[in-house]
Amino acid sequence: MTITSMEQERLAGEGTSLASHIEAEIRAGRVELPVLPEAAARVREITANDGGAREIVAVIEREQSLAAAILRYSNSVAYAGLREITDLQQAVTRLGLGTVEQTVLALSAKAAFAALDQSDEGLYRTLWEHSVTTAFAARRLAPRTPGLSPETVFLAGLLHDIGKVVVLRCVGALRKRDPERYSFERPTVLEFFDGLHCKVGEHLCRAWNLPTEIRDVVRRHHDPGLEPSDSLIAVVQLASMVAAKLGASLHPDPDISLLGTAGASLLRLDDVRVAALLVDVEDDVAQMR
Repeated sequence: MTITSMEQERLAGEGTSLASHIEAEIRAGRVELPVLPEAAARVREITANDGGAREIVAVIEREQSLAAAILRYSNSVAYAGLREITDLQQAVTRLGLGTVEQTVLALSAKAAFAALDQSDEGLYRTLWEHSVTTAFAARRLAPRTPGLSPETVFLAGLLHDIGKVVVLRCVGALRKRDPERYSFERPTVLEFFDGLHCKVGEHLCRAWNLPTEIRDVVRRHHDPGLEPSDSLIAVVQLASMVAAKLGASLHPDPDISLLGTAGASLLRLDDVRVAALLVDVEDDVAQMR
């Protein structure tokens, strides 16, 4: 995908590329960055400090939408056969603190993917579907990688492309400021994603005070040469390809080969395990919906 000749001429005449302009806008703080909701930040803090279920319940019960979602999930098909519960404390106990944290983060992060401009709604929706599918795929792969917690892997998968949200917000803000000058087609916006989202995403992760390993994934998840110590990045790379194979991507590819990736080699995956992974991830996403 390439920028149209008319757009190239316009950018050349301005003496700078729009990509550089976007980056400058973000660095200067003229773009409103998504905010990690207080409830999600507090739940992360509690679990990081080995807090208990009672503390987490105290946070969740203040947010009706989160409380309702946790109750629904605890009574979902994943727990078929267990008695229905209506108490939030019991729901947290049934799900486990790790799953509760993942659910709260996923629901909270979704707010960052809300379209600020109706014309971008399709892009935001696809970005969200790709992110959450990648998160579930990464979590499914976590047990095959010693030393990686499911919670960290899930969060890394969920946020690996968060920089694209920031870029899209900036494009929308510029378009609103000057519709004629900044009216770019989808292929052009996708090029800006490719060139900027890793750097911009790391900037947002710093603003959210996220752990170093998450920031590394956001910055390096397209790196071609990975070391054995880069297992978290390799898992997220593979999980992102799983999402693309399942159609949850800006660049869906049902024919993509997963076995030749660094992640597949690291995790010693074969055709049978890959097929099972795809089925499991589809089930996970359906349950979250």
